Amino acid sequence: MFGFPLFTSVAMRYVEAVHASVIVGVLPLATALVGALLHRQRPSAGFWLCAALGSALVVAYALLHAGQGVRLHAADALLLAAMACAAVGYGYGARLSQRMRAEHVICWALVIALPITVPLAWWSRPASAMPTHAWWGFGYVAVFSMWIGFFAWYRGLALGGTVRVSQVQLVQPFLSMLFAVPLLGERLDAVTIAFALAVIATVFMGKRMPVRSAAAAPVLSPAVEPR
Repeated sequence: MFGFPLFTSVAMRYVEAVHASVIVGVLPLATALVGALLHRQRPSAGFWLCAALGSALVVAYALLHAGQGVRLHAADALLLAAMACAAVGYGYGARLSQRMRAEHVICWALVIALPITVPLAWWSRPASAMPTHAWWGFGYVAVFSMWIGFFAWYRGLALGGTVRVSQVQLVQPFLSMLFAVPLLGERLDAVTIAFALAVIATVFMGKRMPVRSAAAAPVLSPAVEPR
């Protein structure tokens, strides 16, 4: 509830969005790793290859659009910490969603965080008037991105497995660009479409790769004491 939004918000004060997208590109891979550890699964080498290739494509696309390249920055440590927090949160959220309804997981998480978020929200409130479109954007992020969106996300992780479903995140940057066309008047170029299709292909291939559960320890029958 706090790590990912706090670390990314602070980091974005010092680096550009393109720079941050390079680091965010490793989130699907980190989520798959955490999911494999939490659920004791053993994805095949083919799955890890597809996951690494998809992450590499996202990072390569971000570097390509960076122009002169992306240099290491002290804020990268905050971005990596944010990725770790998100991956662990997704993993445990998926585990809880197997025992309770997905919408209850995120709702209870928000309720538990209220004693901290309410005072911090009041303390960090804007000192000057904000434009209307900024409040609409803030409301959308609060209602959909941080609440309702998790209804489907945690449910999907619980149904399809954290390891497999985590790779769908690779498509997120390109979906954002797709929606930016009608909302912001931006244009999609051939390079963006090509990278998007390549990433979708890696996600499709990765979902077909076997993911095995760790072998359970054999149950030993109780020893029979001699008479």
